[in-house]
Formats: sequence, structure tokens, C-alpha cells
Amino acid sequence: MNLTRRRLLELTTISGAATLLGGRFAFAQESQVLRIGLSTYPPHFRPWVNVGWSGHMVSSLINRNLISYNPEGKLVGELAESWENTAPTTWRIRLRDAKFHDGSPVTAADVEWTIAAIRTDGSGAYMFDALKPIKAVNVIDDRTFELETDGPLAIVPALLAYPFFAILKAESTSEEDYGIGAGPYRIVAAEKGVSIELEPNEHYFKEGIPPLKGVVVTPYIDENARVAALTAGDVDLIDYVPWSAMEAISANKDLALHKVDSGAFMFLTFNGNGPFADPRVRQAVAFGLRREEFVKSIFFGFGAPMTGLPRSSATPYYREEQAKFWGYDPERAKALLKEAGHENGLEVTLLSSSQYSMHRDTAVLVQAQLAEIGIKVNLLMPDWATRVSMGNNGAGDFQVQGNALDIIDPDATHTLVDPTLSPTYLRSRNFEIEGLSALYAAGRQELDPAKRVEIYQQADQKVLDGTSMCGLAYRATGYATRASIKDFGMLPDQLSVFSATGFDKLKFG
Repeated sequence: MNLTRRRLLELTTISGAATLLGGRFAFAQESQVLRIGLSTYPPHFRPWVNVGWSGHMVSSLINRNLISYNPEGKLVGELAESWENTAPTTWRIRLRDAKFHDGSPVTAADVEWTIAAIRTDGSGAYMFDALKPIKAVNVIDDRTFELETDGPLAIVPALLAYPFFAILKAESTSEEDYGIGAGPYRIVAAEKGVSIELEPNEHYFKEGIPPLKGVVVTPYIDENARVAALTAGDVDLIDYVPWSAMEAISANKDLALHKVDSGAFMFLTFNGNGPFADPRVRQAVAFGLRREEFVKSIFFGFGAPMTGLPRSSATPYYREEQAKFWGYDPERAKALLKEAGHENGLEVTLLSSSQYSMHRDTAVLVQAQLAEIGIKVNLLMPDWATRVSMGNNGAGDFQVQGNALDIIDPDATHTLVDPTLSPTYLRSRNFEIEGLSALYAAGRQELDPAKRVEIYQQADQKVLDGTSMCGLAYRATGYATRASIKDFGMLPDQLSVFSATGFDKLKFG
């Protein structure tokens, strides 16, 4: 069933009249219906635009990618059955026998259309820059296509696993922005800010999945209310478990906490239109922060200081001296400000959000600590949707960010640290780190693992010296469920925030 705007209006009108306590549909009271308490209602359902992890969760329920990750962090096929590097600049992908929500087959032509739509100027797609190395999509037959790249490209399989790369039926966005997907569920009703009702996709390619009768998603913006709803049994699953509640949830026999300690992280990005055009001012911020306080006071000890780029110590891309580069050094910070002409201090504006405590409290702590080195910070703290919009429009001199890596490949940091990429609220803008883009391009094209290590270490040092981002703290990523929910699997480390890709298997025990 394709949900048109007219049908959506009819359904939301009916559901609006029949909603039960808390705005949830009567459908939610049926057995075998999973009730999710979501941290915020997504600004929209367009699958290729990164509007935060709540939006990704909804997209994961209604869409599928070509490739995904398993709980061990290995690449596994979703809509793609197989992939092979047949020549230095050619990757051949074979699709499995899968269908969209309307029963039509997923074809190579749909993949070609999806990639073209993402690459359209003004699409706002998160993958817009990442797909630039793809020169052509050549359809071989209905289930086979080849990707031609403009040079050797080692990261193609990882690109196809990007969380915001759902494959849609060709031309299907002409009726609905979110188009027709091939995920385990489809939207049958939605009331903005109130609830989203999903029903199983009988055409889903995984046999016997999903096992549930449906899903109802209800936003609980207040994190304490979200935890209370889970504890009371009003919902079965919540995202963004507040760190203050993790210990109590773990001790509750009726609940289950699912977390990864080395998951997402908090950091700052900079707008080069103002005083942060000078790298010395950006460096002063990085050396003027006591990161242990962020971990203790905001994340209740569930995390670690982030004094470098997000590189796992288990990979060959990790260097201890780079991982500890941004230590607390207030005298160095003050000297940098003096060199930049701000001996008497300066005043800047920090954009964050009041909706999530980690963003709010991070901003307040940054404000307090930077005051000690002579930087007066004024705070902009709107709700999350407004904060995303303001960030995309370049508001503020710098911004509080929370994110994770999209893929395990070392190239994943490129989208976070290169200010010359297309403007988005998620990264710095309006300045350049000389040579950085070229190093990342070389790393993507290099097929020799040892040479790739050398290239990315050079790139990391440029980021550290130029401070195109400023790490603050790693934080545990947590979901919580009723104990009756089975087959919940977390993705590892930085991928943990995208664990909703495995929600198609969730069931009641």
C-alpha cells in the first residue's frame, strides 16, 4: 500500500479523533504490536537526509540499504546479494529477489534512479558528497548493475552500507517525499508530533520477518518521561537512554539495557565567517577544555575524554600521540588567543539545543570553561528541529555536535572534519584545511593497506593542527526495552547508534 498525501490526511484525521491517552493510536493496544518511545518526532521522513538518529530509526523500519553491518561489524548483504571488484574502477553488484512495499521488484533501474536522485543538486542528501567518485551506474539486467568510479575506490562496499542510503522505487517520491521503500514495515498513519503507525510489509525479502503485527512510534521528548513510560509499561522500547537512568534500568528485572560504551561522541564544529576563521582561535578552544568534567558531570562516567579523532585503538589507524593531542592547557590557549589578536578576550555565540540534556549541558559546560580563558560564550538553545534548521543555515559562531561514524572504514571521519564539503549542520564551514581533501581522496583510492595507514595519519594530523573539529567526550549509546522483547542486537562501537537496522527481528518472548 502506497500512502499518498490524500490517504495520509484521511488516516490522520480519523486517528486524530480516535487517539487514546498520550496521542497513541488504538492500534497500539493490540498484542504483538511494538510500542516505541522515540526521543523526538522526525522533522520529515525523507530517507536520504540526515535529521538525526530518531529519523534514522523510522527510516530503518520502512527502508533497506544495499549493504548493512552485522553485530560483529562485518558487511552483510541486504538488498544486495553479492558485490565484487571486477576491475580497478568497476564494482559489480547483484541484487537479491526483493520487493518494495507495493509488491513491485527491486531492480537495478531503481538503484540507478536512487543514486541519481541523491546526486541531484539541492537534494540535501547526506550522501551527496560521498557518491561523487561514482562516475556511472551501468544496468546489466534487472538484478545486476555496475558502478564505475573515477579511480580505484576501496570504500565502495562501505559506501553502500551508509545509514542514509536507502533504495527507493524509481519516481516514487513524486507522491510522497519518503517514496516507496523495501523495509520490514510501511507507514499507514501518522500525526505530526503525536504518533506514527506501521504495519508489516508482506513482501519483505527475509522469510518469517518481521514477526510483529505492527509498530507504533510515539515521541517522548522529555527523557525522564521516556524512561517513566518504559518503566510503567506504556512503551516497549526507548532510544537515547539518559545516562542518569542506566544504572536503575539495569537493576530492574522487568527491563533490559542495551548499551555500547565506546559509541557516539560529542564535539564542536566552527563557522569560519567570524573569529573562528583563525585556526589559533579554534586551537585555543580545544586546549581550553577539561574533558574529564564532561564525562563525569554529563554522562555519569559512562564515557571517556575525547582528545583526538575517533580512531579505535584496535585498528592500525590509531596513534596514541594523536589520540591525546588536545590535552587541557589553559596557558597555551591564552597564548594562542593573544597571538590571534584577542589578548583582551572575545565574544562568540554557541548553537546547541535545549531538547536533549547532553547537548544542553555540554553547551553550558563549554560556556563556563571557556570563560576561564577569556572567551565569553552566548548560548542559542532552541528545540532540536529548529537547531537543525539553524545549523544548516550557518547560525552561530560554533556548534555543539553529537554524532558517530557512519562506517568503520577510516574514511568515515571525512564527513565530520572537512569544512569544504557541502554545508550541513553536522560539520564546520567557511574555511579550509589545506591539503586535507586531497589526502582523503588519496586514501579512498589507495588499495594498499599500509599506504592507507600512512595517508590517514597525515590527514589526522592536519585536522588536529587546524582543529576543523574539537573532540569533547565519548558517550555510551543506550537503548532500553521491556524484558519481554527478544532478539535485540547492538551494532559495535561507533555503529551502535544505527542499531535500528536490526529491529526487523524484534519480537515478544
